[in-house]
Amino acid sequence: MHTLSKLASVLALSGLLAACQDEATPIDPKTNASPMYAKGLTLAAPSNTDLVDSNIASPTLAPINTSTDYISFITPLYGEYQASAPQLEQASQSDEYWVNVTGAQLNAGVGLTMSQALSLVRIAPRGDTSSGALMHAETIAPERVQIQRVSPNQSPQGKAANSSGINSLVKSMANADALASAGLTDDSSALQMSAKATPGQYRLQVSQPLTPSANYLVNVKEKGSPYQLSVKASSAIAADAQTLGLELALSQSDNTFVPQATLKQADGDMQPLTMVKQGETWQAVIPAGVALSSTNAGFSEVEITVQTQVDGRPVQRTVKSVFKSYVNSASIKPEVLTVWDKGLPNQINFELSVAEAGRFGLSGTLTGTNAEGQKVAILRTQAANWLTPESPKLKLMLDPKLIQASGLQPPFELNELELQDQGQMARLSYQAKALILTR
Repeated sequence: MHTLSKLASVLALSGLLAACQDEATPIDPKTNASPMYAKGLTLAAPSNTDLVDSNIASPTLAPINTSTDYISFITPLYGEYQASAPQLEQASQSDEYWVNVTGAQLNAGVGLTMSQALSLVRIAPRGDTSSGALMHAETIAPERVQIQRVSPNQSPQGKAANSSGINSLVKSMANADALASAGLTDDSSALQMSAKATPGQYRLQVSQPLTPSANYLVNVKEKGSPYQLSVKASSAIAADAQTLGLELALSQSDNTFVPQATLKQADGDMQPLTMVKQGETWQAVIPAGVALSSTNAGFSEVEITVQTQVDGRPVQRTVKSVFKSYVNSASIKPEVLTVWDKGLPNQINFELSVAEAGRFGLSGTLTGTNAEGQKVAILRTQAANWLTPESPKLKLMLDPKLIQASGLQPPFELNELELQDQGQMARLSYQAKALILTR
C-alpha cells in the first residue's frame, strides 16, 4: 500500500511539473504524505541597475553553438555572499598610437608625431586576404629604417636612423629575432629613440624595397607620458544601434579635439565612423546599412585616434574600445515553478519567451541565512539547453543535501540570475536579486 501511495504521489508531481502551473498547491511536508512538492513563485521586480529587456527579436547572424543537449552544473560555494555584478562598461587608456600603412607609403616616407624623447617605434608586417589568398608582408630590417626630424617648413633634418654619428636620433634597435626571444612573435622590428629626439614631427622611411600593396602597422609608444587618452564605453551593444556612445578624455589637457574613429569587426573588416559631440560624450555614428558585426564569433572594436597640441607639443594617441554586438533574442517570464524535497528547494523551472529556436543558458547563485542574519553563499547553478518558441522551458537544479549540510536557514534566495544566448555568446539579462524561495 505504501508503494502504491508513493507511486501515486510521483505521478501527480510529474503531471504538475508538465503543466508548469503558475500556482501549485503544495503537499505539506509535515504530513509526510510525500517528500516532494511544487509551488509557483514570481520573480522580483527588476531594479534600475538590472539588465532586463522583454522586447525580443530574432538574431541576425548564424549561431556558433547549436548543441541540443541539456547540461547542468552545480558548484558549491562557501562564506559570506559577495555579489559580483557583470561589467556593463569597460575603460581603457593609451600612451601610444598606431597607423596602418602600405609598403609603398613606407618607402616614400610616413609622418610621425612624438611628444617626448625616448619613444619606441615598432613596425609590424600584417597579413592581407583581399586577393583571396593570405599574403603576409615581409619583415623589415631595422637598419634599413631612417627617422628624421621634420622642420616647420617640412624639410627633413638630422641624421638617418642607421647613422653612427653623434647626432643620431636612434638609441638602439631590435630585429624580429630579438623581439621574438622577448615574446613578441609577429616579425616586428623596433627602434628606441634617443634623448636627442625631442618633441616634434618626424618622418619614417624604409630604404628596403617593399611590396607596394603589403600592409604594415607602425606603432609609436611613449612610456610614462603624462598624456594618456582614455575611453569609457558599453561592453555590449544592441545590433541595431545607430550610434556608439564614448566618453573620451586626454590627461593633462583641456584642449578640444575632434577624434577620428574606425569600426573594426571580428573578421577584420574596417569602416570609418563619423564622430559627433553630444554634451560631455562623443557619438560614433554607424553608417546606414553597416552592421556592427559580421559574425557571432569574437568581438568588434572601435578604434579612436586623437591629434592635438599640448603646451606646444604635438600629441597623438590611439585607444580602442571592445564590445559585443547582440540581439535580445529571449527573455525570462516572471512566473516560475519551484520543486521542493523534504522542505528544501530542489529545482527552479523557468519559462522563456524565445524569438526563434536556439541554445540558451541560465545561471544563478543560491544563498541562505546564518544565525547572525548574514546572507551566505551555498552554490552556483548553471544549465543550458536547446529551446524553441513551442518548448521554451529550462530548469536550474539545486542540491537539497548541499543546502542541508550548509546549516543555513531560510530565507533562501536566488541571486545573480543571468540569461545567455549561447548561439550569440551574449548576455541577454541579469537580475541581482531575482527570487526569494518560500515554502
